[in-house]
Amino acid sequence: MAVKLGLLASELPILARARKHWIVLFTPPHKYVSIGLLVLFLAAVGQPDPMALLFTVVIATMGFFRWQTWRAEVILITRTRIIRVRGVPETTSSESSLRLDRISGAVLEQSVPGKILNYGSIEIESPGQHPDVRLLKIIARPHRFYLKLRQVVFGEGIDLDPDDRPQDFITAPLPRLPDPLPPPRGVRRPRQR
Repeated sequence: MAVKLGLLASELPILARARKHWIVLFTPPHKYVSIGLLVLFLAAVGQPDPMALLFTVVIATMGFFRWQTWRAEVILITRTRIIRVRGVPETTSSESSLRLDRISGAVLEQSVPGKILNYGSIEIESPGQHPDVRLLKIIARPHRFYLKLRQVVFGEGIDLDPDDRPQDFITAPLPRLPDPLPPPRGVRRPRQR
């Protein structure tokens, strides 16, 4: 799935991409939705003829929307921002971002199930309010994303600005001047290095 974003040319290429782990598809729904599903399930058990089909349709529809929402969420690191896009692009979506120069730290947290299934949460430390980007929960393959974030933010071996290369500003050495007139006889010229 291609993410449709309006990225600036200075932000390209996308340096890292992550999404939530598939385990989020199995998180329990909101408590009121759970109560409604329980009532519908009990009605399907009590009167299976019309209610079982209704229960199945409701569960399938909820599962489809949950899968579509999970598939559409993506977190990107560009040259200048970390961007989080949520929602289904065909209907409603939201984009939030945080400039990389505002990030002062990052914390990777993994539980035992997270280590087994390869997911974790990344908490980004920055001044100000950035609720959608500050806590990235249940990210798939968090180590790779976390290392790329650290590499980009703290400058560990990545060239962020292609126009700011020191080798482009180094001037050529000064030309050698021709030797002056030879010294008078008997006078030694000091050695030059």
